[in-house]
This record gives sequence, C-alpha cells and structure tokens, in this order.
Amino acid sequence: MSYQYDTAVVCKNGHVVSGNETNGKAALYCEQCGEATVTRCDTCNSPIRGNSTYSGHFISMGTLAAFCYQCGKPYEWTLRQIQAAKDLADEVEGLDGAELSKAKDSFIVLVSDTPQTPVAAARVTKLLQKAGPVIGGGIRDIVVSIATDAAKKMMGL
Repeated sequence: MSYQYDTAVVCKNGHVVSGNETNGKAALYCEQCGEATVTRCDTCNSPIRGNSTYSGHFISMGTLAAFCYQCGKPYEWTLRQIQAAKDLADEVEGLDGAELSKAKDSFIVLVSDTPQTPVAAARVTKLLQKAGPVIGGGIRDIVVSIATDAAKKMMGL
C-alpha cells in the first residue's frame, strides 16, 4: 500500500494544466498565460508529481510543489516567483545595499521550513514595512503564494 503519482503538466509560471499527462498528449502551452508547459524537472528529468492514488483510490493532485522531490532543486515557477519578488524589492526606496541583499536572499528561504525561516520572515517583514502600498502589496502577494504556512504565520500573513 503506497501512494502512486501521475505526471502533472505545469506551465513554467506554475499554472497546473493537468494533474495527469495522458499518453504524451499534454498541452504544449498554458491557456492562462501562453507559457510553455513541462512535465519533468529541468535539473534531474524526474516527472512532476500530479494526481495521486492510494491503494487504487484517487486522491487528487494537492498543492503544486515548489521543489523537486528527487533532486531538491526549485522548479522553474518557484524561481520565477522569487525573481519577481527580488525585482520588486529593488524598487523599495530607503534600503541600504546590505539590507536589500539580505531581504532578497530571504525569499527562497520562505519557501521551505528550515532553522533560517524565522530570520528570513523577519527580514522580509522589515522590507514590507519599508515598501509602499503598491510595491509592498506586490511583494506580499508573491510571498503569500510561495511561502510555507509556518513562514506566513511568522509574518502575520
């Protein structure tokens, strides 16, 4: 008795096209954003986990993973969201170089629960306090979409 996974079809921006690639007939492009779709990790070529079954009973796809279960590297959609948050952070005025660099390095940490997660949460919270409503709101939305529940709780999101 164990879980078995179908291969998911996901666009490079993280939109799930299908939880089950059917006989290699996956959509080549996302209907939401037009980006190319993938079914495998760019780093190790392992299939992206989609719908799951347990003892022959359909469960569902669940939450789209941020990291590959086989090699541990972030998926393309995770990297793109983090880059967007970093780009927005560059627009925040009144930060010195070291403070900005630490905040930007913290985005990837918020995606997994590690001993550094509270530090990262504090740094990004500080960044959000200094950012205006437009830039801060954009960063907040990205953080909410990528951060673990524990990280969001630490940040009050």
